Amino acid sequence: MAPAPPAIARLLLPRDDDFPRRAEELGFNFHAPDDREYWARDACYALAPEAIAALEAAARELHGMIDAAVDRVVARGDYAAFGFTDRLAALVEASHRAAEPSLYGRFDFRLAPDGAIKLFEFNAETPAALLEAAVVQLAWFEETPAARLGTDQWNRIDDALVARWPALRLPHLVHFAAEHERADEVAQVAYLMATARAAGHAAAFLPVEDISWQDPTGFVTPDGTPLRACFKLYPWDWLDAEDGGRLLPLGRTRWIEPARRMVAANKAILVTLWEMFPGHPLLLPASLDRGSIDGPAIGKPALGLEGHGMRVDGLDADASTEIAEGLPPSPTIWQAWAPLPGHATPQGDAFPVMGVWMVGDEPCGLGIREGDELVTTLEDRFVPHVVL
Repeated sequence: MAPAPPAIARLLLPRDDDFPRRAEELGFNFHAPDDREYWARDACYALAPEAIAALEAAARELHGMIDAAVDRVVARGDYAAFGFTDRLAALVEASHRAAEPSLYGRFDFRLAPDGAIKLFEFNAETPAALLEAAVVQLAWFEETPAARLGTDQWNRIDDALVARWPALRLPHLVHFAAEHERADEVAQVAYLMATARAAGHAAAFLPVEDISWQDPTGFVTPDGTPLRACFKLYPWDWLDAEDGGRLLPLGRTRWIEPARRMVAANKAILVTLWEMFPGHPLLLPASLDRGSIDGPAIGKPALGLEGHGMRVDGLDADASTEIAEGLPPSPTIWQAWAPLPGHATPQGDAFPVMGVWMVGDEPCGLGIREGDELVTTLEDRFVPHVVL
């Protein structure tokens, strides 16, 4: 009997230097930052339909497990492993009691050639690479002849986002904030503004550094307009560490993502998941104690972002990454080392991580990032995908 085809394969394609320029019309103007090719112009990943179904089922199951783990953390009231200040902990608990709804999130998965899936982490607060996954790769699939190697693409993200906004129960005007010098973040926020407008909201952008406080109104824009609802592509712990952090509990702004999402986004939730579901096939052992994990392990800052500050222990080769400047200190969470499967390229092996997008409670699409090293960082490539 012939062996089953792999769940995922990397396909070489004729190089297309024109598509990124065409995609600029979609807001994708950061495809070559610092002369580095962020969009893969000569490859795609092809996934079997069974692999897509398995990723979707894994995301749905893990989402419920994480909800249960967050409930346990909040009921316990111990946030030492999470690195939260007392103020952040209070914001989390108030948001959790109010059951503030969430817009979106992104799971990062390891997908083996045999279809086995493992959770690396859940980006539940400020997940990146949304525009690329929701819009750019769909345009690539529809416009690029080479994409017809597949029959479909797992990509319901745009429709799901438009349908989700009413469930958040927000005022008509929603502000959207990001660091104005980050082209990728401004583009992602611009895309989310478009989905909010499609859902019937008015949307306005402001640089996150332009948010200020005005008594007795609360947080306002530079012209004094109250921030009744604000999507922010900016972490809660960064806001808390700034001079205005003391004002967060006093404001009346509805923030998206809400403060309760800090728990699900934190690497310490991996420890709670392993405590609650030991041996679960989708999980890797995780602990605050390096000694409790057999074999190689990776240490992740509880409040870490974008692959910074990873410490790999127990390997002959060093796969660690540098800590980013300015990040607040936080406990190290140890997770069993499960290296990404390598896929051959003319330049050497590439290591893809599967980013499964959640909108509300539902998985709705896939974005793949790949790098030349075993730890994925912000500088790694986005590679489109097809379904066979």
